Amino acid sequence: MESIHGERRGSYIWGRSVHNVRIERLWVDVTAQVGATWADHFTMLELHHGLDINNANHIWLLHFIFLPRINEQLSFFAQSWNQHHLQIRNGPNRSPADMFGFDMLVHGVRGSQHQDVDNMTAEELEVFGVDWEGLQDEGVLNSRQQNNPLSEDSSSWIGRTGPPEHLNEVNLDAPNAPLLPQEQYFLQQSLQPLMQSAENTDIIILWTQGLALARNLNSHMF
Repeated sequence: MESIHGERRGSYIWGRSVHNVRIERLWVDVTAQVGATWADHFTMLELHHGLDINNANHIWLLHFIFLPRINEQLSFFAQSWNQHHLQIRNGPNRSPADMFGFDMLVHGVRGSQHQDVDNMTAEELEVFGVDWEGLQDEGVLNSRQQNNPLSEDSSSWIGRTGPPEHLNEVNLDAPNAPLLPQEQYFLQQSLQPLMQSAENTDIIILWTQGLALARNLNSHMF
């Protein structure tokens, strides 16, 4: 946004935002319905079933075994969420898919120019779109407190400040594969029946068998 529209125009809201409570609610739902469950699974594997989170090869094995299932669950969540009805204040309940498609047909595809916004003062822009009632939602407040460091700064329309000095960042570099391609293929084929199962009870079996097979292929790495 800043490279296209210019720096220090307030085109992009850096850091935590109070202007879009719906995205905060979305993160609450993603964590509750997908993320928290997998965090519990992996904690269980670490405590009781040999997962060493300090071993990069164990992290690779987690990716190899479970990422397809996690991505599948996230895709299902996204499809379901796009079709579920949201409570619209002073209007009928509508789904995100309906609002995205139908509103473009009715109002057109809105670009960067918007009369109402262009005529607003900096003070009005500072609070434009803020859902004050939503900001009191206990679930949203707890999620923001747990997942955003207090040291993270934010930007402001007033003063047209650019990126803050401190931003929340999580680096997720994929670990290097410790197994040769033919070994990965053997591991994939050996675990395929369990990897296709939707039962959470198979997660322990899938991990323990995967770890045992990986150790047979390369005992020094695992």
